[in-house]
Amino acid sequence: MARTGATEDIKSASYDVTDKAVEAGSRAIDSLERSAANLQEAGERLAARGSELGDNMQKVARNFSTALDKSVTEQPLTTLGMAVAAGFVLGAIWKA
Repeated sequence: MARTGATEDIKSASYDVTDKAVEAGSRAIDSLERSAANLQEAGERLAARGSELGDNMQKVARNFSTALDKSVTEQPLTTLGMAVAAGFVLGAIWKA
């Protein structure tokens, strides 16, 4: 009889360990699912922000292009002087 009791204790301990392992696995899966959802959300936010920044850069480029065209047409010598000055500054920075 003692042997039957020991066998039952071993089975019970085995079931307890199995139950705890299943619970730990379930918690790990839940945690991974939350992490994956958070990463996906962060990726979507970054993609939206990147798209917004791209749109803003296109607006700035169009505004700059328009201003440059206007400057070249209305004041060509001043525009040329500014280009030379910008080239000089960039050359000095490049050399440094």
